[in-house]
Amino acid sequence: MYKTIIISTILSSLLLAEGFDYKGNIGVETAYINHDTVGKRDNQKSLTLALELKEKINEGQFVFSGKAILDKDDKNRRYFDANDLYYKHNFENSDLLIGRNTRFWGAMEFYNHTDNFNTKDWLDDPFDYDSKIGAWNIAYTHYFENSEVAFIAKLYEENQRVQDGKSANNFLPPNYSKKLEREKGEDRATFYLKYSGSGDEIQIDYTLLYQNGYDEQRYLSPVKGSVRQHAYIVNKLMGYATLVNGETIYKTELAYTKSENDYVSDYAQLSFGLEHTIYGIWDKSDLGLLVEYYRYDAKDKQKLGAKDFGNLFADDLTLGFRLSLNDGADSDLLGGLAIDRDNHEKILFIEYNTRLYNKYKLGLSYQHLSPENGSTFKELDRATLELGYYF
Repeated sequence: MYKTIIISTILSSLLLAEGFDYKGNIGVETAYINHDTVGKRDNQKSLTLALELKEKINEGQFVFSGKAILDKDDKNRRYFDANDLYYKHNFENSDLLIGRNTRFWGAMEFYNHTDNFNTKDWLDDPFDYDSKIGAWNIAYTHYFENSEVAFIAKLYEENQRVQDGKSANNFLPPNYSKKLEREKGEDRATFYLKYSGSGDEIQIDYTLLYQNGYDEQRYLSPVKGSVRQHAYIVNKLMGYATLVNGETIYKTELAYTKSENDYVSDYAQLSFGLEHTIYGIWDKSDLGLLVEYYRYDAKDKQKLGAKDFGNLFADDLTLGFRLSLNDGADSDLLGGLAIDRDNHEKILFIEYNTRLYNKYKLGLSYQHLSPENGSTFKELDRATLELGYYF
């Protein structure tokens, strides 16, 4: 009930205010999915809407951003989410945020194991790691000359909804329930201490994080005839950084998680890579070459680890490229291939984005997933077309 009251109050204030800023887009998305799983659809068609509203009030600002999906065939993908719905008050050298918002953490291009604040939105796309469910939180940030420190309390763990049973993007058993089992109950908050800084003489940006509370990983277990996700308590240390040296960017992410659950192993994660840009490789176009490596190491092999959580980046080498055409339509092409060095799991993807007549955006993408035998995921090929009008 309190969430509904907060949402309606903030939206009413924004819509009645004069001169607020807004932007958004409305579009169509159609996908063809080639797979061998009996009883699954091979296509997906939907209408999408995204909207962002901002209103400055004295020393503060109200922010709302939401997305809506109306799927032709999947009743579960007919929903609206308020991903950002918060008020931020600015002080002289600090700010205070109260409400619901999304955060993006990490340095790597293809996958960020330090990006664990928000629950991933599997209803939208389980393979789009930027698609998130907003998190209710209170955050205080203090700013220094070249750094900042933030204290964040995430108040609630979101349920992870999935597409319906006939969707090729649903890899869970038919008796899956979206109801989340929380080890310490709904009132147990998750706390973060975040420090970010940058170098004076060298181009380096870095972030250090400490987390106490619910982990982003969740294991599946039967409860009263259904299979549910279980959220458990951890202590976690994380860090990520980027260093720019000429035409090359060096990146890394590190994390160590101490589990307080008897079934889940402590685990370490690391990733490192680089992106080298060749400017003017073809007319005005720039080509970025990417190499990244990801590792997940469970400390107790008798407990739950990467495979049990369906982690696709357990021991992976990724090669990729980014071609920026630098034309009037902001066209770019991004592609990559991730190969698991242990079980030879493969993820291949390529995506192209451009603008048409300034107001329209066209996106084309292809993805191939070849998981190992016994994986939570199944082999599939997916081709997607997106066309949107931006306002």
